[in-house]
Amino acid sequence: GKAVNLCKYDKPQDVYSGVMEEVIRRVAKEADKLLDIDESKPDELTKAEREALANNRAARLTNGLIDRGVVKRTVMTSVYGVTYIGAKKQIQEKIEEKLEAKGYDIDEMESEIYAACGYLARVTMDVMGELFTGARQTMNWLATCARLISSQGQPVAWISPIGIPAVQPYRKKQPYTIVTLLQTVVLINNNANLPIHKQRQVSAFPPNYVHSLDSSHMLLTALEMDRRGLTFSAVHDSFWTHACDIDEMNDVLRDCFVDLYSGPLLEELKQTWELQYPSLEFPDLPDRGNLDLNEVKEAPYFFQ
Repeated sequence: GKAVNLCKYDKPQDVYSGVMEEVIRRVAKEADKLLDIDESKPDELTKAEREALANNRAARLTNGLIDRGVVKRTVMTSVYGVTYIGAKKQIQEKIEEKLEAKGYDIDEMESEIYAACGYLARVTMDVMGELFTGARQTMNWLATCARLISSQGQPVAWISPIGIPAVQPYRKKQPYTIVTLLQTVVLINNNANLPIHKQRQVSAFPPNYVHSLDSSHMLLTALEMDRRGLTFSAVHDSFWTHACDIDEMNDVLRDCFVDLYSGPLLEELKQTWELQYPSLEFPDLPDRGNLDLNEVKEAPYFFQ
């Protein structure tokens, strides 16, 4: 909560910088290590020794190259279930840019860069897991439940807090190739009777559920603004009103946020699924954190 400006601070908090600082610290610590390993006989090294050498080389290559931009995309897409492979690709693009700017031939160093960015992706994801333990537990719970539902051949469905039903549309598409004298045309069958795409049902559910909460917050704010006779417009998480009504809108959106998240959102979600799938045993809910939601009402940088 503190990292994403849900608490009162004199200046805005930057979740990306928090991750960056810890990644820099760990990489610098690894790069400074003096390993007592004989590299002259690589075939005789143990697995642990090879891993230690690889990590040390990766840290020495990337030490001093890490900034906010290197970790930003990985942190930003963590809520979308970014994988290790995806994180490595994101980080590699930035590291290659920095190495090229320093005059390195990145084509000659391809294997070294690849290994180094794999190391950096692991460190970044480890840091995120430790800094955002509660969020990670909730995402894992949502994904586990989605996996159980998709195992029944059913798409993941739920009711948003404002009563709107949502059903994930991801199914295995059927391509048909039609060959003519002039060209080859591929048609895709997207009908609702196709088998579900289990992997996409699972990976997409945590971010989709969070989006349904975000949109519920926006609509609850819009309804309350309308009830007060105030002008309101919004796009995603950008809320607008006339300058003279900004302070009141700030109060409204904070009150709506607290009201929304004070409710038993995950408890109701689980109860709905248990009624719909009585044969499935869903895991216990993740533990609640100790953040006082009412702090949001005094947090100046919650919405900026």
